[in-house]
Amino acid sequence: MPLYLPALLLVLLLPFAAPARDLSPYEREAEGAIQELRGAMLQEMRRAMAEGPAAAIAVCRHLAPQISAEIEAASGWSIRRPALRARNPEMRPTPAERSAMLGFEARHAAGQPVEMLRTVRATESADGKVTVHFMQAIPMLEGCLACHGSDIEPQTAAAIRALYPDDEAVGFAVGDLRGAFSLTRTVDAVEFEEPRPPATAGSRLQAAGYRPTDRPDARGDAARGMESFSRHCQSCHAPDRLARHSFGTGDPAAGERLCRKLETHGFTDREQDCDIVAFLNDLALYLAGN
Repeated sequence: MPLYLPALLLVLLLPFAAPARDLSPYEREAEGAIQELRGAMLQEMRRAMAEGPAAAIAVCRHLAPQISAEIEAASGWSIRRPALRARNPEMRPTPAERSAMLGFEARHAAGQPVEMLRTVRATESADGKVTVHFMQAIPMLEGCLACHGSDIEPQTAAAIRALYPDDEAVGFAVGDLRGAFSLTRTVDAVEFEEPRPPATAGSRLQAAGYRPTDRPDARGDAARGMESFSRHCQSCHAPDRLARHSFGTGDPAAGERLCRKLETHGFTDREQDCDIVAFLNDLALYLAGN
């Protein structure tokens, strides 16, 4: 048998990347499911913490799966909350989840805010199905320190050890990456390939009321920058989050730093870089006033 045949057979058996298409409709669906889950969990957690950390453990152990199941049934998405340092052994990450979360940690260490740490991809299998996989990092919040921090009350620690003897999810500080939401949805390839109107950064922002403004002190054109952002940046960055992160502090040097980052990406020229900076600065000013 020729040496290349085993490798060829392996390639044919593996899932392959689905045809390139706009995944933003699926991303928005997944985000909606996460927001619903997060809101329900926070509400239950606040109620439980009024009784003490032990009650909060029960919320995570019993109510969280129940709430997730209800949202899964309504949305069509399967929901997991894996972590590199897991408490529940069932939430140890798959290889794909682990790879994504290691990437999140590297990007977070480089300065990216947690809300920007997300990924979405689609893979097609030989049976004509396409699986969309969306992941969003989960930050460590102050309210979670009672059960996941470095100074856990002995009674709470004992309760955790009794339920999870192999617990690894302690020693976190506020702002650390606690884990990630991992959502998957499988659809027929025919449904996946149905044309949908492209959801560009500009179309979403304009639907929300934003219009680019020509500001006299801007070095670029905000309207052109919004178009460039849609073509080159929106696959990895949400414009509103990047605008707030880059210009929300009012630092006068923020624009120049962003220009240098854009230059290292190599997707645009200097003029387009200035347009993107003008767009994000303009958007940050708009968001601050609304």
